[in-house]
Amino acid sequence: MANRISLKDAASEPYRFFFPQGLMAGLFGVALWPMYFLHATESYPGVVHVRIMAYGFFGGFIFGFLGTAMPRMLSAKPFGVRETFSLLVLHATMVVVYASGKIAWGDSILLLLLAFFGSCVVRRAADRKDTPPPGFVLVGMAFLCVISGAILAIVQNYREIAPFWINLQRLLSSQGFVLLPILGIGPFILPRFFGMESSHDFPESLAPGLVWKRKAFLALTVGLVVVGSFFIEAWAFYRIAYGVRFLATLIYLFLEFPLHRAPKWTNTFGFALRIAFLLLIAGFFAVMLFPQFRVALLHLTLVGGFAVVTFVVATRVVFGHSGNLEKLKQRNSWFVVALSLMLFAMATRVSGDLWPKIMVSHYIYGALFWAIGVLLWSWRVLPKLFHAQ
Repeated sequence: MANRISLKDAASEPYRFFFPQGLMAGLFGVALWPMYFLHATESYPGVVHVRIMAYGFFGGFIFGFLGTAMPRMLSAKPFGVRETFSLLVLHATMVVVYASGKIAWGDSILLLLLAFFGSCVVRRAADRKDTPPPGFVLVGMAFLCVISGAILAIVQNYREIAPFWINLQRLLSSQGFVLLPILGIGPFILPRFFGMESSHDFPESLAPGLVWKRKAFLALTVGLVVVGSFFIEAWAFYRIAYGVRFLATLIYLFLEFPLHRAPKWTNTFGFALRIAFLLLIAGFFAVMLFPQFRVALLHLTLVGGFAVVTFVVATRVVFGHSGNLEKLKQRNSWFVVALSLMLFAMATRVSGDLWPKIMVSHYIYGALFWAIGVLLWSWRVLPKLFHAQ
């Protein structure tokens, strides 16, 4: 039976606080569209929406997962109460400042948040007794991307810069910050959904072996190609950029992810992962074919891919740490309903841009259905946050 844990133990696993905080940021970020179209706010939410979803929603889950997993993978001490709550305050403040429309201040707080989180990890890396999985090279690249994007954003807030740098900032900070960690963490954790062993799980060692180095080199190569595609897109060569990104992602998924080798049916979450990664690469492929609709079609990747993977992994983390891991093998019809609502919201959002006459209503419906799906997920998962095995 699961037992409640102390504040110190909860803080040592930051996901217990960051997951709900990231979730609230996501719900607010999506609600900005119906608020705008229903005249509850007068400011167009484009920039605020992107930043809150990238750094508030996805960032909350990324900080929570890595803050919990990295110390364990390094065999180092876990995060302390002061560290976890300092990060939480910075993250919450950043979201509130963005929501108030103060973009420049929000970007500065983001950079401070990244620097503090990085210092927490670096201190533990210095005392590590183990080497993280090779795919985590991509996690490091993701943080380099978002730090670079934050610096560019701060510069942009105070002086005029060329469109190339504006476009690059957006790509590094949004796609780079989320796509690269998914590709980096995926080979280590996702095989467990299919009852398979991870090829990225190595015995504890300070000196990585040849196989580790080969996999790290592959991850680094794919990461550099993906980042290179951001530069190509920043120059407005959209077809080439998304063609390169599609191929790089597809090849890495084929080589390092078990989706094509896994049993055809394992559980609800394995099924959801197959859908999510299909939509993730489908979004890149669709933009390659129809770049004029790239904002709309990218929601296949963002909502159907990134967000669904986020919720699946978060479910496993919460269930695993609360003594409910066996429940992942059950039918979990509630998750099927939540997933269906999220995917319907995705389709509604995409259609809103493709048919301008229905844009307003579909933006509102899309936000509403996504929120309902997320709240259903929250109802079944979040109550287990403060229980341990």
